[in-house]
Order: sequence, then structure tokens, then C-alpha cells
Amino acid sequence: MRKLFALVLIVMIWVGFTPSATAAAQNTHLVPCRDSPIFRERMQQAPNNYYFEGPNQSYAENLLCGPEDGLPHLQLRFDRAIDIIIPFAIFFYFAGFVGWSGRSYLIGSKRASKPEESEIFIDMPLAIRSFTQGLLWPLLFFNEVTTGELTVRNHELTVSPR
Repeated sequence: MRKLFALVLIVMIWVGFTPSATAAAQNTHLVPCRDSPIFRERMQQAPNNYYFEGPNQSYAENLLCGPEDGLPHLQLRFDRAIDIIIPFAIFFYFAGFVGWSGRSYLIGSKRASKPEESEIFIDMPLAIRSFTQGLLWPLLFFNEVTTGELTVRNHELTVSPR
């Protein structure tokens, strides 16, 4: 409980003292691609076909380019953070689901009468139970972290003598 309180306190202090910055102030070095002479030169040198003409026109209208290289850059803005957060959350949940399901299956198979056989031949009731537990992995993870089941104590770790 003390660790959780310390983590919450650190996050609150960090958020409270971090100076806020706007996206416009961070990207003052970028210019619209249509105004960049280097980007316009690149457009003129590009072959005239569908693969270059369409994207380059779209870049000129919508993106910002670097003043030295003339290449389009994507802005990292807080109002577009949801474009990164949603795919990351889906990936993180799915990776956790796969990991927690596999972990749950291996722990359950060790409790069987013949654990070697459950690793070779899939025990379907145990696998289905492990998958359903995997769907709730964030809650189960939080429960095991707070109760201390997920980690071992320092005196239980083996250290090789050197």
C-alpha cells in the first residue's frame, strides 16, 4: 500500500510541476510544405506518376516540412494523442492477455497429476479457464501485485556464489 501511495504521489508531483507547452511552440521550426522551397524542388524532380504526384500534393496541403531537408514531418500534438493511445492500449491489452493466459495455463498444468502431459497435450478445460482469466488480466495483475503473489521476497532469491 505504501508503494502505491508513493507512486501516486510521484505522478501527482510530476504532473503538477511539469511546465505545460503548446504544440505550436514546440514545432516553430517546421513550415507548411507548400511554402518550403526544398520540398517544391523535390516535387519537381519526382517522376510524374500516380505514386509520387498524389502523395506529394497531399503532403503540400496538409503536412509541415523541415526547413533544411524539405521532408514532411508529423507533429506530435496533445490533441492528436488519442491516435497513439488507442492502438497502444489495444496492443498492450492483447499482449497482456496472451502472456497472462499462457502463465495461467502453465501454473494450472503444474498442479495436474501429470504436468508433463498437460504441456504436450492441451488440456481444453484448463485452456478455456486460462483464456477467461486472461480477459481479466489487468484486474488479476493488480490483485497479485498488491497481495505480493506476483513477486518473491529478496531472501527467496538465489544468488550464485562468486
